[in-house]
Amino acid sequence: MISSAARDRVKLAVDQLEEAFHRYDERSNADGLESYEAALNRGKAIAYQEAAHYLKSALHDIDVKSL
Repeated sequence: MISSAARDRVKLAVDQLEEAFHRYDERSNADGLESYEAALNRGKAIAYQEAAHYLKSALHDIDVKSL
């Protein structure tokens, strides 16, 4: 069984990853020249989005098993 404090930390990590996704997504979209930096920012955005997705899936699995 996972404690509520641990669940809250995982939720905070998901929120932080989603914020980072939006930050880097905005940076990549703001670059009208499609520079190398825009491509790097787009890659970072995707990585943060995927990491948030993995954490959400893990949290869901934990919640289901704790029922």
